[in-house]
Amino acid sequence: MMREDEQTEFKKTTRELNEAMVSVSAMLNKHKQGKVYFGLKNDGTPNPFTITDSTLRDVSRKIYESIKPQLIPVVEVEEIDGVEVIVLTFSGEDVPYSAFGKYYIRIADEDRELSPSELRKIMIRQEYEENWENKSTDQTLDDVDDKTIEEFYDSAISCGRLPEIEYDKRKILDQLGVLNGDHLTNAGVCLFSAKKPIALKMAVFATDHKDTFLDLSRAEGNIFELIDTAVTYIVKNIRWRVEMNEDGIHRKEIPEIPIDAIREAVINSFAHARYDLSVQHEIAIFSNRISICNPGSFANDFEPIDFYTRDIRSYLRNEVIARTLYLCKDVETFGSGIRKIYTLCNEAKVAVSYINEETAFTIEFSRFDRNISPENGVINGEINDRISEAEMTLLSILKESPSLTSAELSESTGKSERTISRLLAALKNKKLIQRIGSNKTGYWLVI
Repeated sequence: MMREDEQTEFKKTTRELNEAMVSVSAMLNKHKQGKVYFGLKNDGTPNPFTITDSTLRDVSRKIYESIKPQLIPVVEVEEIDGVEVIVLTFSGEDVPYSAFGKYYIRIADEDRELSPSELRKIMIRQEYEENWENKSTDQTLDDVDDKTIEEFYDSAISCGRLPEIEYDKRKILDQLGVLNGDHLTNAGVCLFSAKKPIALKMAVFATDHKDTFLDLSRAEGNIFELIDTAVTYIVKNIRWRVEMNEDGIHRKEIPEIPIDAIREAVINSFAHARYDLSVQHEIAIFSNRISICNPGSFANDFEPIDFYTRDIRSYLRNEVIARTLYLCKDVETFGSGIRKIYTLCNEAKVAVSYINEETAFTIEFSRFDRNISPENGVINGEINDRISEAEMTLLSILKESPSLTSAELSESTGKSERTISRLLAALKNKKLIQRIGSNKTGYWLVI
């Protein structure tokens, strides 16, 4: 039996024409298409009523008078379970559409009036779709990074999502839809340009605020280059724990946050960002969380958590970019990224949160705050044993160079060997570092 959904609405008779027009507007603004059936109850069962030529004209006239911009639908009669019903089929690209001067959006099988800010987002999104991704630039085939396009080709062929064709840079770019004549489109520049079109800022902070940073870095490149740069930076700066295998001989290192979840979040950040804004992507590693931020608000009407709990069609802000990432298997399936992130993090007991703003979207992964001593914890609501800035600096150095001796650490930090020994002892007591091997040939493991 048929049922109502985001692209289907049932009305008992044409006495509900005004309500039907609201549904038309809502479905057009959400999916740019839809159907309204006159002669069906809410549960999809037939509701017989008299249909004449005049009835069909009334439907066409109502659409002409109430829906703006102008719409040319198909109005026809079909038979369902032996009963004649009117089927109104419509589609349109001139989003947003209004009904009686108001704008609506389709949520499941209901129509909701858009707020001014939501309407503004739709209008900005529509303008972005029409003008940005497929627009030609002044960059040409000569500006393509050969290594990037070759690695994309090899990956797409090996995973079976691109037909095995002879390598030809022009043909590949043509097939991806990122080449207009001899010129790269905006999407093509972001994906394959050698002229470093996108910026990425990365930082590690000593606390849960941007007060003191332990590392600050900036990179420029195309999307493929910066995805690898961002993931590598995060993986290098998170903590790992060591567990022994059942044989008691071999060990395995387990990250505090699942690496696949991190990579999925980074890919989503680059796939769904706004690239017509003069802003940059950001990776911020705090003592209690990791933040991945991209320019542009969340590109869907639902909340991110809804994509984990429900089967929802994902809106793609950058269809060409997302499709290209899908072909080389950076994107598994459209709309599945958030579900994968939540699933992996739930299994690892890592909390996921997000901040959706007008010009930026941030996803955050929780982590244990090592500024709080696991030995003393919290007493009377006050944190009584924080890690000092000197200890934090030493941790950062040991993360990069775990085999440094006390003398070398002293030279690197400018502190005396006695101070270094005291700092190392404090970090060991707080269970943040562990000595592996002898004092002479061993190394420090940052836990």
